[in-house]
Amino acid sequence: MFTCSAECAQWAQAVATIFLGLVAVFVAVFQDAMRAWIMRPKLDVSIDVKPPDCFKVPCRGPSGQGQELVADSYQLSLRVVNNGGQRAELVEVLASKLERQQPDDSFKEVDSFFPTNLVWAGPKGVPFPAISPDMPKRWNLLHIIDPQKRHVWPTEDRQWSDVLPAKTILSFDVDLKPNTRSYLLPPGRYRLLVAVAAANAKPVWKTVEISLTGDWYDDEQTMFSKGVSVRIL
Repeated sequence: MFTCSAECAQWAQAVATIFLGLVAVFVAVFQDAMRAWIMRPKLDVSIDVKPPDCFKVPCRGPSGQGQELVADSYQLSLRVVNNGGQRAELVEVLASKLERQQPDDSFKEVDSFFPTNLVWAGPKGVPFPAISPDMPKRWNLLHIIDPQKRHVWPTEDRQWSDVLPAKTILSFDVDLKPNTRSYLLPPGRYRLLVAVAAANAKPVWKTVEISLTGDWYDDEQTMFSKGVSVRIL
């Protein structure tokens, strides 16, 4: 009995030594990968229909006659946050697909909408350099210009046979704006599929629902309660 117990103890000690050696080798080889996985960037997107995500702001632009034109507008922005433990590098937000609600309440894709990135306050076509953990950044989603003055900007005005010129329209803040002005949409309920991604983070897909009544209100609070609404589904 004593001999067997001693042999068992030696066997167990040998197995434990081998196991600990393997664990040490595994940790040494994969610790950087494990740390990177645990601390990896985790992107998310949200929006509140109030400042600083949504606010009233003057829209400025040249008139073509050497004068600066100014009109009231509302800017709506998506807030992108990094909930991970390391910086998200080269972040971009893609407006992938747009759908519009039909009379039967179903949603149908807007074929004329061109998939492209949303813009941030930097050079067009260039991803945002980095987002540090818990340091949210904003991407412009869309803006709405006072319809009484919208016509002075040809790239911001579009007509539809069933939409009065006095009604508001959506102007998506996309990086690429085709000459067809497909980024301009009439009043209605829309669902925009967006992807938020980084060079070192997997894409996160979100659906943004936007409702525009077509009515303009000078008061910011009234506009965001009766004129336009937006939410993440």
